[in-house]
Amino acid sequence: MKLQHAVETYLQFKRSLGMRMQSEGSELIAFCRVMGDPDMEAVRPAAVLAFICGSGPITHAWKQKVSVLRSFYRFALERHLTTTVPLPENDPQFPPLRSPYIYSTTEVRRLVAATEVLHRPRVPLQALGYRTLLLLLYGTGMIGEAVALTVADVDRLERVITVRNTKFFKSRLVPIGPKLTEALSVYARCRTRQLPMPAGTASAFFATNRGTGWYPGWTEALFCRLRQHANVVCNAEGQSQPRLHDLRHTHVQHQLLAWYRAGKDVQHLLPKLATYLGHVDVRSLQHYLAITPELLHEANQRFERYADLEHSHA
Repeated sequence: MKLQHAVETYLQFKRSLGMRMQSEGSELIAFCRVMGDPDMEAVRPAAVLAFICGSGPITHAWKQKVSVLRSFYRFALERHLTTTVPLPENDPQFPPLRSPYIYSTTEVRRLVAATEVLHRPRVPLQALGYRTLLLLLYGTGMIGEAVALTVADVDRLERVITVRNTKFFKSRLVPIGPKLTEALSVYARCRTRQLPMPAGTASAFFATNRGTGWYPGWTEALFCRLRQHANVVCNAEGQSQPRLHDLRHTHVQHQLLAWYRAGKDVQHLLPKLATYLGHVDVRSLQHYLAITPELLHEANQRFERYADLEHSHA
């Protein structure tokens, strides 16, 4: 069987299970293009290794490519599409995973205040839109889902946001508080009055002057400018600078802190937080549960109160 046909068979199977396979599909299409669509048995390990390595230093992109190819070749072996697996036997030494940056509440305020520098006469809603985006990300933990929202997805009357077609093509409802609702309402009124609505209420909520949605790369570039102006930097050795995505980690950490300080049953609430963020179960939330000094302090305080109570009853 030809490599391209095998890849198409694999992607069709995965998508039939409800998986999007967008990034994985892009990797496999690139793999076919580089390999030249030979017979499956004709793919050589040296060529596969060259594809994985690309150019430049070892990065986590290597790990992504290896993971995608392993899954594909496992499928191909099970379906007897090939008898060989031309993947490297040993992985290179990957750099350590990047630790998320947890913003302080002061830093979040500085970022929000700094959005004024994004104001441009030709793009009148850029500053207000980005301010609203930051508040939405911090308040809900959304990231890519936020810039994909449509006008109809933001129900300010019911105080709920509809997040459509996430993983496994599912949608979910995200309740929001009154302050965030008001911030979204202020922007929404300006957006519907001043910017085109090419698709009616199905038009992008965060929109350009043409009414189209914001590009992820452009959103990230603006955040870099914003972060520098707000002087939100990481001085830890070997640590990269804070990212927009770190607001999701910050949302989780600050929510946990609030629950601890309010005396809530955190273990009982964790599955609800996972659902709120769009995860299948609480295990998927573990990536966001970093131990910070503030969180550790609150956990210790709770343990001390529990120990004192047990001692008094002894």
